[in-house]
Amino acid sequence: MLNFLWQFTPTVIILGFLIFVHELGHFIACRLSGVRVEKFSIGFGPELIQFKRNETTYAISAIPFGGFVKPSGESFSDLADHQAKPGDFLAASKLSRLFILLAGVVMNFLIAVILFTFVFWLGQAVLKAKVGGFVAGYPAEESNLKIGDEILYLNGKKVENWQQMTMLIFENQEPSLILDVDRDGRAVRVEIEPQHDVGTDVFGEKKKISRIGITPSKEYLFVKYSFIESCQRSVLTTLNLTMMTYKALWRLVTGRMSPKTLSGPIGIMVMTGNAARMGLSPLLQLTAIISISLAVINLLPIPALDGGHIFFLLIGMLKGSEVHPKVQDKLTQIGFACLMALMVFVVYNDLINIGFIDKIKSWLGG
Repeated sequence: MLNFLWQFTPTVIILGFLIFVHELGHFIACRLSGVRVEKFSIGFGPELIQFKRNETTYAISAIPFGGFVKPSGESFSDLADHQAKPGDFLAASKLSRLFILLAGVVMNFLIAVILFTFVFWLGQAVLKAKVGGFVAGYPAEESNLKIGDEILYLNGKKVENWQQMTMLIFENQEPSLILDVDRDGRAVRVEIEPQHDVGTDVFGEKKKISRIGITPSKEYLFVKYSFIESCQRSVLTTLNLTMMTYKALWRLVTGRMSPKTLSGPIGIMVMTGNAARMGLSPLLQLTAIISISLAVINLLPIPALDGGHIFFLLIGMLKGSEVHPKVQDKLTQIGFACLMALMVFVVYNDLINIGFIDKIKSWLGG
């Protein structure tokens, strides 16, 4: 029970925070655009807390995996006599509506940048690029490389830590690797012909990778950057992760990546609990990554998501008239049904990944 609470509590806090930030973006944009907000809710289902201030009802509901801001006159079905009045969402200009729809994902991207900035600025412990041992049968074992050597340069590229060094080795396509190492204060150059294996990248796609067969030492290096450099690195990290997320989604759609790699609420709960155990820096990084994922998914042109509403709005701007309300409502219903089906799939996938389905099968079989 305590283990479950340790996993569940950070997840609720993080998702609640990110959903609040997303909806706060919509809320602020509505205020700036002169659109009334009828309700601001964090979560779905039975309401735990509710109060009204001015014209807006604020609520916190039992199911934390979601939330919404309900502007006045958001859809044609909300309008009396189908006539939008000042303060209604549909009475605002198309640019104002676009601003309101985009504000949520902009806030998620902004939070990711802020969190990554703190990670780089406060610093984090990373493994040194120092040889701790050798893997039997690989080239490094028979080379001039020694245990305790700290790798400084690889084919002329400066090595900052173990993770960066392994990526340089994996991506190498040259017949040999030149390693400049520090050996007890002496500069030594070692040449190794790597072994080329077939491995998988972060998207699960097979590719040729290089390996030399070394394992890390247990020495860590505390790395931190100036505030300005931390800001620069955070922006680049956010952009890179955004592109990687879209690339992964494209591979899912085209069948080049297995849907089994998707994680849902349970998978997020496990990852968040593990990150919380590892400390503040990993937890902030995971929160930033989840925030980017929420932004990317919300921008997809799927009815029922922000991206779907933006899609309808852009079509209306191009054709000079609104997309017919019945068409929007029908497509939104279909989009919502698809999202629910996807949610059921990822939850089932999470249960398989944590071994729950196998336990159920064994119980039933027993």
